Amino acid sequence: MFNPDHLRTLQAVVEEGTVLAAADRLRLTPSAVSQQLSRLQREAGQPVMVRQGRNLVPTDAADVLVRLAERVVDLDERARAELETLQEEVSGPLVVAAFATALRGLVAPAVTRLGERHPHLEITLREHSPEESIPALLRGEVDLVVVHDWTDRHASPRRGLQAHLLGLDPVDLVTLRDEPLELGPDGVDLDDLGGRVWIDDTPGVFSDWLLEAFAQRSLPHRIGATVDSTNARVTLVAEGFGICLLPRLGREVLPDEVVATPLVEAPTRRIHAVHREASARRPAVEAAVAALDAVWQEREELPNSPARDDG
Repeated sequence: MFNPDHLRTLQAVVEEGTVLAAADRLRLTPSAVSQQLSRLQREAGQPVMVRQGRNLVPTDAADVLVRLAERVVDLDERARAELETLQEEVSGPLVVAAFATALRGLVAPAVTRLGERHPHLEITLREHSPEESIPALLRGEVDLVVVHDWTDRHASPRRGLQAHLLGLDPVDLVTLRDEPLELGPDGVDLDDLGGRVWIDDTPGVFSDWLLEAFAQRSLPHRIGATVDSTNARVTLVAEGFGICLLPRLGREVLPDEVVATPLVEAPTRRIHAVHREASARRPAVEAAVAALDAVWQEREELPNSPARDDG
């Protein structure tokens, strides 16, 4: 039988592209990774990695063994899930990752609820962007992630993962309370905001949306600041520097002089809880998804999706 650790090491080298990066991911020394590859090569009876110039390239044998590694990990997790269902209480380790505002506005209250209902559950939290969360989930470093995509830019589902749509997170216009605005039945129209100074997010979907909307409308504007921090953007608005867009999820209480107003046809995030298909029957994962969903339902400012089917 092939050594499962050696298979996982090969998988890491193939996915990361270098021995050094694989060693960092596996928390091993590069020498240990190289030794495991050599042992696996002897077990396979043929090369698994060959050098092309300065790069190591996987062979056809490596492709076969990486697929085997994926099946081994999948079978291991399914077996653990079956064993956990035999226990009377929801218990054991659960690693959850989420982006910052989801961690604050959704995961934190859900974890409190989980701890009260399942005191033997050992929860570890990590702050990851969606771009970091999915690879970490696929590598088995985390068990459940909260991620977002956008209603007009759906992320393609990844093989081996299962997503639960929690709901929608609209983006609002944030201004000084006494800012002169023309408020219609659906909020403020971007067409009525010409000539303003904007505090933009770092490049991303709703920053792209804003800049594209300006271009499509030939709307006069100035980007006065590009700031990633939500708190910093709110502070700049409160100081009268400009106006900005902010999603609702995890938004902290705004200062008295600042107000959030709906924006007509604003960009909207879809928020998902995602786990590996192999862990679908884990009681800890099921309980965590249920807690996240319950917290979402209690947030009146966060609408449900028109279609709550998992996807």
